[in-house]
Amino acid sequence: MLRCVLFTAGIVATMSAAAAVALADEPCRSRASLDWARAGKGYLVEAVADGPTCQKAVIVQVVRRPDGTALWSDVVLAEWRFADEAPADSAAMEKALAQMLVDGMRGVVSSDQLPEWQQSEEGTLRRGSTVWYAETGVERAAWNTLRAAKRPVFTYLQGTDSVGVVVLGADGTIIKAGYFVP
Repeated sequence: MLRCVLFTAGIVATMSAAAAVALADEPCRSRASLDWARAGKGYLVEAVADGPTCQKAVIVQVVRRPDGTALWSDVVLAEWRFADEAPADSAAMEKALAQMLVDGMRGVVSSDQLPEWQQSEEGTLRRGSTVWYAETGVERAAWNTLRAAKRPVFTYLQGTDSVGVVVLGADGTIIKAGYFVP
Protein backbone atom coordinates (compact mmCIF):
# COMPACT_ATOMS: atom_id res chain seq x y z
CA MET A 1 0.00 0.00 0.00
CA LEU A 2 2.81 2.44 0.89
CA ARG A 3 4.44 1.78 -2.50
CA CYS A 4 1.15 2.59 -4.22
CA VAL A 5 0.83 5.89 -2.33
CA LEU A 6 4.44 6.84 -3.09
CA PHE A 7 4.02 5.84 -6.73
CA THR A 8 0.81 7.92 -7.00
CA ALA A 9 2.48 10.91 -5.28
CA GLY A 10 5.38 10.63 -7.72
CA ILE A 11 3.01 10.65 -10.70
CA VAL A 12 1.14 13.69 -9.34
CA ALA A 13 4.41 15.57 -8.75
CA THR A 14 5.62 14.71 -12.25
CA MET A 15 2.30 15.78 -13.76
CA SER A 16 2.38 19.07 -11.80
CA ALA A 17 5.90 19.82 -13.02
CA ALA A 18 4.90 18.95 -16.59
CA ALA A 19 1.83 21.19 -16.31
CA ALA A 20 4.00 24.09 -15.08
CA VAL A 21 6.39 23.63 -18.02
CA ALA A 22 3.46 23.41 -20.46
CA LEU A 23 1.94 26.57 -18.98
CA ALA A 24 5.23 28.42 -19.38
CA ASP A 25 5.34 27.35 -23.04
CA GLU A 26 1.82 28.57 -23.86
CA PRO A 27 1.44 31.54 -26.19
CA CYS A 28 1.32 34.89 -24.44
CA ARG A 29 -1.47 37.22 -25.54
CA SER A 30 -2.46 40.01 -23.18
CA ARG A 31 -3.86 43.53 -23.30
CA ALA A 32 -4.31 46.35 -20.83
CA SER A 33 -5.55 49.90 -21.28
CA LEU A 34 -5.90 53.00 -19.15
CA ASP A 35 -7.63 56.34 -19.63
CA TRP A 36 -5.13 59.16 -20.06
CA ALA A 37 -7.25 61.65 -18.15
CA ARG A 38 -4.64 64.45 -18.21
CA ALA A 39 -4.77 64.40 -22.00
CA GLY A 40 -8.53 64.88 -22.08
CA LYS A 41 -11.70 62.85 -22.25
CA GLY A 42 -11.38 59.72 -24.36
CA TYR A 43 -7.58 59.57 -24.67
CA LEU A 44 -6.27 56.11 -23.96
CA VAL A 45 -2.93 54.38 -23.47
CA GLU A 46 -2.72 50.66 -24.04
CA ALA A 47 -0.20 47.87 -24.05
CA VAL A 48 -0.48 44.61 -25.93
CA ALA A 49 1.84 41.64 -25.45
CA ASP A 50 2.10 38.86 -27.99
CA GLY A 51 4.57 36.04 -28.37
CA PRO A 52 5.14 32.30 -28.28
CA THR A 53 5.76 32.72 -24.51
CA CYS A 54 5.62 35.72 -22.20
CA GLN A 55 9.43 35.77 -21.98
CA LYS A 56 9.67 35.92 -25.80
CA ALA A 57 6.77 38.35 -26.32
CA VAL A 58 6.89 41.81 -27.79
CA ILE A 59 4.99 44.59 -26.10
CA VAL A 60 3.36 47.27 -28.22
CA GLN A 61 2.51 50.48 -26.39
CA VAL A 62 -0.05 52.79 -28.03
CA VAL A 63 -1.59 56.19 -27.38
CA ARG A 64 -5.06 56.59 -28.91
CA ARG A 65 -7.15 59.69 -29.36
CA PRO A 66 -10.87 59.66 -28.45
CA ASP A 67 -11.98 58.32 -31.85
CA GLY A 68 -9.65 55.31 -31.44
CA THR A 69 -7.01 56.47 -33.91
CA ALA A 70 -3.49 55.54 -32.86
CA LEU A 71 -1.38 58.67 -32.39
CA TRP A 72 1.85 56.99 -31.36
CA SER A 73 3.23 53.51 -30.79
CA ASP A 74 6.41 51.85 -29.68
CA VAL A 75 7.56 48.25 -29.36
CA VAL A 76 9.73 46.85 -26.58
CA LEU A 77 10.84 43.28 -25.98
CA ALA A 78 9.36 41.64 -22.88
CA GLU A 79 12.83 40.47 -21.90
CA TRP A 80 13.92 44.15 -21.79
CA ARG A 81 10.83 45.34 -19.93
CA PHE A 82 10.94 42.49 -17.45
CA ALA A 83 14.68 41.92 -17.28
CA ASP A 84 14.55 40.05 -13.99
CA GLU A 85 11.60 37.79 -14.71
CA ALA A 86 8.86 37.96 -17.32
CA PRO A 87 5.32 37.16 -16.20
CA ALA A 88 4.71 33.41 -16.37
CA ASP A 89 1.43 33.44 -18.32
CA SER A 90 -1.07 35.67 -20.10
CA ALA A 91 -3.02 36.51 -16.94
CA ALA A 92 0.13 37.57 -15.10
CA MET A 93 1.26 39.53 -18.18
CA GLU A 94 -2.07 41.39 -18.26
CA LYS A 95 -1.54 42.53 -14.66
CA ALA A 96 2.06 43.53 -15.43
CA LEU A 97 0.97 45.53 -18.48
CA ALA A 98 -1.69 47.33 -16.43
CA GLN A 99 0.94 48.25 -13.82
CA MET A 100 3.31 49.37 -16.57
CA LEU A 101 0.67 51.83 -17.83
CA VAL A 102 -0.01 53.11 -14.31
CA ASP A 103 3.74 53.67 -13.90
CA GLY A 104 3.76 55.64 -17.19
CA MET A 105 1.24 58.05 -15.70
CA ARG A 106 3.45 58.76 -12.66
CA GLY A 107 6.61 60.77 -12.26
CA VAL A 108 6.82 63.10 -15.23
CA VAL A 109 3.18 63.97 -15.95
CA SER A 110 3.47 67.40 -17.54
CA SER A 111 5.97 68.87 -19.98
CA ASP A 112 6.85 71.65 -17.54
CA GLN A 113 8.62 68.92 -15.54
CA LEU A 114 11.18 68.52 -18.32
CA PRO A 115 14.46 70.19 -17.35
CA GLU A 116 15.19 73.53 -18.96
CA TRP A 117 17.63 73.15 -21.83
CA GLN A 118 20.30 75.77 -21.21
CA GLN A 119 22.06 77.62 -24.05
CA SER A 120 25.38 75.90 -23.32
CA GLU A 121 23.99 72.33 -23.47
CA GLU A 122 24.09 70.14 -26.56
CA GLY A 123 21.08 67.86 -26.01
CA THR A 124 22.37 65.89 -23.05
CA LEU A 125 20.94 67.47 -19.93
CA ARG A 126 22.31 66.42 -16.56
CA ARG A 127 20.07 67.19 -13.60
CA GLY A 128 21.35 65.59 -10.42
CA SER A 129 21.78 61.88 -11.04
CA THR A 130 19.28 61.89 -13.94
CA VAL A 131 20.54 62.31 -17.49
CA TRP A 132 18.04 63.56 -20.09
CA TYR A 133 18.51 63.24 -23.85
CA ALA A 134 16.59 65.13 -26.50
CA GLU A 135 15.14 63.02 -29.29
CA THR A 136 16.94 63.31 -32.62
CA GLY A 137 15.50 66.33 -34.40
CA VAL A 138 14.25 68.03 -31.23
CA GLU A 139 16.18 71.25 -30.88
CA ARG A 140 16.63 73.44 -27.83
CA ALA A 141 13.91 75.96 -28.80
CA ALA A 142 11.34 73.20 -29.44
CA TRP A 143 12.23 71.45 -26.16
CA ASN A 144 11.85 74.64 -24.14
CA THR A 145 8.60 75.52 -25.97
CA LEU A 146 7.18 72.10 -25.04
CA ARG A 147 8.32 72.67 -21.48
CA ALA A 148 6.61 76.08 -21.29
CA ALA A 149 3.38 74.70 -22.83
CA LYS A 150 2.69 72.46 -19.79
CA ARG A 151 1.27 69.66 -21.96
CA PRO A 152 0.36 66.11 -20.79
CA VAL A 153 3.21 63.59 -20.76
CA PHE A 154 3.24 59.81 -20.92
CA THR A 155 6.45 57.95 -20.09
CA TYR A 156 7.37 54.38 -21.00
CA LEU A 157 10.31 52.04 -20.62
CA GLN A 158 11.90 52.05 -24.06
CA GLY A 159 14.85 49.83 -23.27
CA THR A 160 16.43 48.16 -20.30
CA ASP A 161 17.26 51.41 -18.51
CA SER A 162 15.88 54.39 -20.42
CA VAL A 163 12.44 55.97 -20.05
CA GLY A 164 10.91 57.55 -23.16
CA VAL A 165 8.92 60.78 -22.87
CA VAL A 166 6.05 61.56 -25.24
CA VAL A 167 4.09 64.80 -25.07
CA LEU A 168 0.58 65.50 -26.35
CA GLY A 169 0.88 68.67 -28.40
CA ALA A 170 -1.77 71.38 -28.43
CA ASP A 171 -2.67 70.30 -31.97
CA GLY A 172 -3.44 66.75 -30.82
CA THR A 173 -0.26 65.16 -32.15
CA ILE A 174 2.25 63.21 -30.10
CA ILE A 175 5.81 64.45 -29.92
CA LYS A 176 8.56 62.22 -28.62
CA ALA A 177 10.62 64.79 -26.75
CA GLY A 178 13.36 62.41 -25.71
CA TYR A 179 14.23 60.10 -22.87
CA PHE A 180 15.97 59.97 -19.54
CA VAL A 181 18.05 57.52 -17.56
CA PRO A 182 17.03 57.58 -13.91
